[in-house]
Amino acid sequence: MVQAKKEEVKKEVENAALKIFSQKGYLDTKMSDIAKEANVSVGNIYTYFKNKEDLFYSVVPERLMIFLKEYLVESVHTYNKNYLNNHQIGEHDFLTEEHINMVIKYRMQLLIIFEKSKGTRYEKAKEDLINSIVVAKRTYLRKDHKRYNLCVEESVRLMKIIINSLINMVLDVLKEEMSEESRITIFKALNIYRLYGINGLNE
Repeated sequence: MVQAKKEEVKKEVENAALKIFSQKGYLDTKMSDIAKEANVSVGNIYTYFKNKEDLFYSVVPERLMIFLKEYLVESVHTYNKNYLNNHQIGEHDFLTEEHINMVIKYRMQLLIIFEKSKGTRYEKAKEDLINSIVVAKRTYLRKDHKRYNLCVEESVRLMKIIINSLINMVLDVLKEEMSEESRITIFKALNIYRLYGINGLNE
């Protein structure tokens, strides 16, 4: 019974931390802010976490960013191999419904990573993610284009602009207050946009 109570308090602290980190960002968040939100003493927080950094990475785990990067890079390879081999490309070759649900589930953590992580290991998360995707995509970029007179370097610059824009769109969908059903519907539409918007670069 005591253990169950401890786990309940720890969960309340973690939920409070997510809320405050998402509002104030890592640097401006104080342990006292989290304690007040969780309705516990600051000392009680240190029963479960060594310091603010320990608490931060507990509620915003690095495995989430690693998974996101690995998944998106693998998606680039899968999509382009299918495209180059003239396989039929489905609407969800980039973002499956399972992954849409995952993004929604970790909505607050992703917003913190990309917008409120100054002072943490995620500070350059967007830049790192963009570069990882561009490196994966670069292998498949043509040196000549039917539609545009772009060299490879110009294509790379364009890719960075497009990927940055897409990440911002995803974050905008996560920030908007809406039902989970609406969020899923919008993500599916965005997924189609991403698929066919980037498609032209392969020509």
